[in-house]
Amino acid sequence: MVPADSRIVSIDFWRGFALLTIFINHVPGHLLSAYTFRNFGVSDAAELFVLLAGVSAAFAYARPFEPGRRLRVGARILTRAFNLYVAHLALVMVAVAVIGGFVVETGDTRVLGWYHLDLIIEAPVEALVGMALLTFQPAYLNILPLYVSLLLMAPVLVALARRSLALALGVSAALYLVAQLAHLGPPVWPGAGRWYFNPLAWQLLFTAGLAIGIVLDRGGARVANRVLDVLVPVYLVATAVWAQLDFPVSLQIWRLPAFVWDFDKSNLDLPRVLHILALAYCVTRLPVERWLRGWTASAPLILIGRHALPVFCLGTVLSLGAQVLRPAFDGAVSFDLLIVVVGFSLQWLLAWALEWQKGGRAADAKASGERGVARA
Repeated sequence: MVPADSRIVSIDFWRGFALLTIFINHVPGHLLSAYTFRNFGVSDAAELFVLLAGVSAAFAYARPFEPGRRLRVGARILTRAFNLYVAHLALVMVAVAVIGGFVVETGDTRVLGWYHLDLIIEAPVEALVGMALLTFQPAYLNILPLYVSLLLMAPVLVALARRSLALALGVSAALYLVAQLAHLGPPVWPGAGRWYFNPLAWQLLFTAGLAIGIVLDRGGARVANRVLDVLVPVYLVATAVWAQLDFPVSLQIWRLPAFVWDFDKSNLDLPRVLHILALAYCVTRLPVERWLRGWTASAPLILIGRHALPVFCLGTVLSLGAQVLRPAFDGAVSFDLLIVVVGFSLQWLLAWALEWQKGGRAADAKASGERGVARA
């Protein structure tokens, strides 16, 4: 079993990688967006983020989720979900201020429509209620509502996984199939449609990450299968070539449901699930953990990954600011490079400051404990 006080740095590294990839992808037309891994397959940083969220949930909650402590651990999970809910509401308010400030300054109200914020003017009360209910999600602000929903499901998923990983994955797969075949998903309000990220579908990837995390936490060895060693790289290469050719051939398969062959992101169609799991399989076949521990250049991404929530919120605000400013520079390469340098630097500085503050709290607690022992 992995010691409770140890960290698998590769989890933090890939989480940091996902956060910075999301930051770039959230600036449409950015110079580097053409080189992020979504262009070389059929999944992207959102899938990686959710898979790692499941792994992290396993490390945080699965081991202590035992008889006598389940209620307390369940309360911890729900408290975390509430904290994410509050963070989402704060993020929405800051995003509205950034975009609204641009509209006030330029008078260009079209921008509100780009982010679905025109509803605030058309139906302000309904929009505010929708924000509180998570049924109104402005563009680029829909990942945290998904995460909140997944954590609300997590106590049940963790309980199932503690009993049997096969049971948890089976129940999750059954819910995924029902959601796909019955077209189930939380509704958008005010307005029409459903959430951009359907949690009833995305919970499958979260549960897969939960299962992976539990196996790792138990000291499980890397998965090794000769058949997969051949099929997985072939699948990844085929999807990379196909994506680079701009999907020239439709994979529509007669009589099979669309989620089996299509690539819809909102409902996490099956090829997207298989692609991110294939990438994860290939990574686990490499000694990435040893490489990262010996590679000092990986330290910034590892640090960013340790403080995912605040870094994500800052990155989202910065990307929205870059979006509204970028047209004024006519897509200049110099401004795109400035976005990267400033954005990455500020996110790293935030993570560094939080880590420094965390170290200070630990030192203060240790000093307080030593003084208490001395007084006793």
